[in-house]
Amino acid sequence: MRSNRELVILAAVLATALASNQAAAAEPAPAEAAPATTAAAPATAQPAQKLAAAPHRTAQAADWHEGFMLVPSVGIHSIQGDAGQSKGPGLRLGLMAGSRMGELWSLNVGFAFDKLNWDTPNASDYVFDLGFNPLFHFPNGKLEIVAGPVLGVFLDKGAVGAGSLVTDTWTYGWTLGANAGLLFPVGSKVRLGGLVNFFLRNPIKACITGADTCLSEGLTSPKVLALSVAAIL
Repeated sequence: MRSNRELVILAAVLATALASNQAAAAEPAPAEAAPATTAAAPATAQPAQKLAAAPHRTAQAADWHEGFMLVPSVGIHSIQGDAGQSKGPGLRLGLMAGSRMGELWSLNVGFAFDKLNWDTPNASDYVFDLGFNPLFHFPNGKLEIVAGPVLGVFLDKGAVGAGSLVTDTWTYGWTLGANAGLLFPVGSKVRLGGLVNFFLRNPIKACITGADTCLSEGLTSPKVLALSVAAIL
């Protein structure tokens, strides 16, 4: 009897132990803590901003170019002083052609055509100028100032009268003066603005066709002021 009781107790103990082991096996094992990283992961390297890789091109660098250059102009001119009496403002067409030798200077040949307006009926007068017109350039980011001397020659061709009573005149001499202008960039290589010309026409000889009369002394030297719209191409 005692042996049966002991067997029953032993069997109960074994059953309890077995049930405990099965429960422990069924429970999931706690996840192991991930080892702490010793250093933070490096952030993804961002490409450095290329601030200086492509510097901004200023208007000064973009608006001038070395080499062939044209400066066309159109405007009006006026004879100043006593020589301008009985003459009104007239048309002026100009062109300078040359080479930009550097950022600050250019060498040019200048051509100009002036139409004089006489108050006298049936009178016409045209003047042609040819000269050496170097320019000094002073560019900055928003505008360019130009200035330079004018040294050349001129031919003045006039006529008075009508029909068979027309009298032709012609005069030639030399020209001395100056150009100055203010131009603004309107493109990568073009500037547009205004040009002022002031010069003296000193006649050497004046003749009247048909009368065989020529004068070389006591001739008036007119002072001419011209205002034009001009461009640098």
